[in-house]
Amino acid sequence: MKPSPADTSSFQASAASAFSVAARAGGTIICLGYLIGLVQGPVVSVVGGLALITFGRNLLLDHRSAAVSGAALAVIAAAMGIAALRWGALDLGELRGVQSVLGPTVLVGPLEASVATSAAGVAAVIALAVWMSKPWPASKVLFAWWATEAAVGSLALITLFLQPAALFGNASQGIAAALGWVGGTLLVGAAVAGGGWLLRRAPEIVPIVLMGASGAAVAASAAVLVTAL
Repeated sequence: MKPSPADTSSFQASAASAFSVAARAGGTIICLGYLIGLVQGPVVSVVGGLALITFGRNLLLDHRSAAVSGAALAVIAAAMGIAALRWGALDLGELRGVQSVLGPTVLVGPLEASVATSAAGVAAVIALAVWMSKPWPASKVLFAWWATEAAVGSLALITLFLQPAALFGNASQGIAAALGWVGGTLLVGAAVAGGGWLLRRAPEIVPIVLMGASGAAVAASAAVLVTAL
């Protein structure tokens, strides 16, 4: 006896949901491991974790929304690459170390480099808001998971662009800097969450336009940074 189309559809939906949960959980664990410092490695490892989360999220989206989500990930990854290019380093430990001595990426001169990395950071925040806009959580449990992913993405941007300069200083400085790190992550996360909420209600063309503009901003930032360094 062949299964009915309804049974097949239900099975496919359940399988997609299970794969989605596994991919998103795995990506989150990978990202947090590198961002918190439990595991040493390059920026691309965090990008890989975000890509795994994106894959899991996209299993729940239609093709057009999944394409926009993929474009948002590309902008975020490119912006993170700008931060790495600014310091000529890919290793997260090196990026933390140089910022602990010289200051956050977006604040260190020359002016052209500061402006370029700031523009890339803003583009990444916009892309993260687009990334978070779909799929929108339908329950409290899913909302908690959605908020966790927003925090992970925000933490990645804070780590590369606004890492507190005194994070690895003496004990009192380290505590203050850590609190600033958490506060900055929450602030960016709130901005991303609010932007995602607005974008889910916006016409479909709006996220596409934002991704085009953000991608252009990151490309321009790269061109300026190459000439400034």
